[in-house]
Amino acid sequence: MIVIGLVVAGLALVAFARTTRDAQASPTLQDHWHQAYTLFDCVAGTALPPFDSQFDPDGIHSHQDSLIHVHPFTASVTGREAKMGVFLETMGATVEPEAITLPGGETLEAGAQCDGSPSEIVIAVWNDGLDPSGEPDLIVRDDFADIVFDAPNKAYTIARVVQGEAPPPPDDTVIETLVGTAGLSRDEQIEPPNRSAVPGPQDFGTGTGPEAETPAADSAPAGDDPAQDPATPADGGTDGATGTDEDG
Repeated sequence: MIVIGLVVAGLALVAFARTTRDAQASPTLQDHWHQAYTLFDCVAGTALPPFDSQFDPDGIHSHQDSLIHVHPFTASVTGREAKMGVFLETMGATVEPEAITLPGGETLEAGAQCDGSPSEIVIAVWNDGLDPSGEPDLIVRDDFADIVFDAPNKAYTIARVVQGEAPPPPDDTVIETLVGTAGLSRDEQIEPPNRSAVPGPQDFGTGTGPEAETPAADSAPAGDDPAQDPATPADGGTDGATGTDEDG
């Protein structure tokens, strides 16, 4: 019995240490990152509408704005556990080598002909999502769910594409949206629209499309005050609290 007790205690300590380590790894419970993404289908020859979901148990989601919002609610999705699979599950989609399954059940199957050539399913990654020019830094063809969101401001294209070819990056309107949330301009440095760990205006529609304007550098966004921010969880916490996020 003593041996069993020691084993159980040891396993508990390992689990605690791992949870603590992951909670301290980026993205942390205090981080609020954004990534650009697009869905591309070579059969249609165009980008498809972005995902949208009100379901957000973990804090990795989207608002039909072609951005992946990464601000973990619990340590289970911090650090190396902040993965594409968490995002896809929240959006009600799956990406496998055989097919992309969209919310609602529509599938984009690999092997379909694109201008007479067979297609495949890939996710392309640009490490500099603020300026994703040229070829992607990485093209993933399997284990899509294990792609880790290990830095902010990357760009992703989830695609059915001609075998062996790279998909296009998210278009300029999507990248400009990412630039706005990153608090950057292509020509000058400006104040970010959300300067706190609490979700701010860019997550409620003011920074979610090509028509959106980035708040002026000298104007304090309403979301900076947690007491007044409608996105503050009901239990009074911030992005680091466990609960349902209205933010996103």
